[in-house]
Parts: sequence; C-alpha cells; structure tokens
Amino acid sequence: MKLIILAVALTGALAGAQALAADPSTQNASVVNKRQMADCMTRRMSSSRTLSYNDAKKACTAQLKPQADGAPHPLTAAR
Repeated sequence: MKLIILAVALTGALAGAQALAADPSTQNASVVNKRQMADCMTRRMSSSRTLSYNDAKKACTAQLKPQADGAPHPLTAAR
C-alpha cells in the first residue's frame, strides 16, 4: 500500500514539474517580444521627436510581425 502511494506521489511530482517547466518558455517568449517592442519604439521615438507613440507602435508592430510570405528571417543563417 505504501508503495502504491509513493508511486502515485512520484508520478504527480514529475507531471507537475513538467507542467511548470513548460510555462517559463512561453513566458520568456512574451517577455522577449515585449522587450523587442519597447526597444524598437524607443529607438524610433528618440530618432524623430515628431513621431507619435501610436505611429511608432504601428511601425514596430509591422517590423516585428513574423513574415508570412515564406521569406527567411533576416537573422537566420542561409543554408
């Protein structure tokens, strides 16, 4: 009986650890995207004092949006 309880507890611990391990990867991706957006907007707004926040956001969103036409990302190595 103790062996069954131990097996169930270990299985639950392993499943919980895997679920927790998946969350940081998605969280890190969203943090990276937010950081990239903030950096892009900061660069655009500091280079042109007449550019509005909304215009900078639109331009950066278009720049950071994944390319849907199948073209390779400019930072990936060519094969």
